[in-house]
Amino acid sequence: MEKEIQKDVQEEITNEDVQKEVNDVLAKTVEDLKAELKAENEAKMKEWMAEQKELMEKKAGLYNKEVKNDRSVMNDNLRKFVGALMVHDHATLKDMSSTAANGGYTIDTELAAEVEHLMTEFGIARREMNVVTLSKGDLKINNLATDVSVYWTDEAANKTSSEVTLGQVTLALKKLAVIVPMSDELLEDTEIDLVGFVTSRIAEKMAAAEDTQFFNGDGTTFTGVLQNTSVNEVTMTGSTFATIDADDLSDMVDATPQGALANGKFYMHRSIMSYIRKLKATDGTYIYQAPSAGGPATVWGYPVVLVEAMPSSSDSSAETSFVLFGDLKKTAWLGVKGGLRVKLADQATVRNTAGNADLDLFRRDMTALRVVERVGYVVVLPTAVTKLTTAAASA
Repeated sequence: MEKEIQKDVQEEITNEDVQKEVNDVLAKTVEDLKAELKAENEAKMKEWMAEQKELMEKKAGLYNKEVKNDRSVMNDNLRKFVGALMVHDHATLKDMSSTAANGGYTIDTELAAEVEHLMTEFGIARREMNVVTLSKGDLKINNLATDVSVYWTDEAANKTSSEVTLGQVTLALKKLAVIVPMSDELLEDTEIDLVGFVTSRIAEKMAAAEDTQFFNGDGTTFTGVLQNTSVNEVTMTGSTFATIDADDLSDMVDATPQGALANGKFYMHRSIMSYIRKLKATDGTYIYQAPSAGGPATVWGYPVVLVEAMPSSSDSSAETSFVLFGDLKKTAWLGVKGGLRVKLADQATVRNTAGNADLDLFRRDMTALRVVERVGYVVVLPTAVTKLTTAAASA
């Protein structure tokens, strides 16, 4: 009996010791994690403070008094401009803009310049295509329809002539408009960066609309590069986007003329990149290389540009083009004309950003700024790019 009691006591002591040891290990692990997180946060805070100190010393960014003053002046001008539109103060509007056109006025050049800059940041077409400013409604551009041919010949043999045939394409402009609803409080509050709000909303929406048309337009407004039948084409063996392989992308490079390879890039939706990251060459190495400090992500050694307007994985279907490769600056010209023209309304009904409800401006104490631009694009040299297309669905 006494031996059994001693055994129970020993087991109890042993269990308590084990539990205590486990608790000690857990407590130490928690403390170590806390210390690690604290050290990491302190390091990041020191780095951020050092960056801010450097900016302050250089008087850069928001610490630059001139920049802050310039933005303040731009905000004041925009409020004055909007106010003049609201009360139809045409004298002020003429002082602040160019002659009225298309029923509206041109936004002051500083604001327009910021919108155009942001459109280049937001929009891939603006950044990658050849952008030209037009002085009239359209531009006729010569392109190469038939190139010269050379051949070997025998001594004293008759020579066959060869000539260059030039075609002509027209860069026609169309109107693109965007509406930015603003509350009366937003217009009245001098602490709000109205310029930043308005320019970012206008630029983001207009850039997205341009990308959608110029990359994948179905011909209703523009025929996008992906839908252009004159562009080089590589057809996959698979009929879905997920069946893309390393050889498909290599074939795209091979199908593109050498003159377009120096500035060649891959263009695709970010969801398609998810497939490509897993692809390997025959030697087992990944064809995708992540971005480095000195450059962008690459596939087969060529830069990759992600385009939100191009087909995503959810758009997968047979006989669908969804990846581009080549030199877009040689392929397409994007034309713009004049400044951004604006109109103002406070008693209209406009669609919200999500496109699922109407906004009654009068009842909501809001004002809507409508901005219109004239823009267009045309494919000049279709053979400078190659598109990847899924195969027909199997029977």
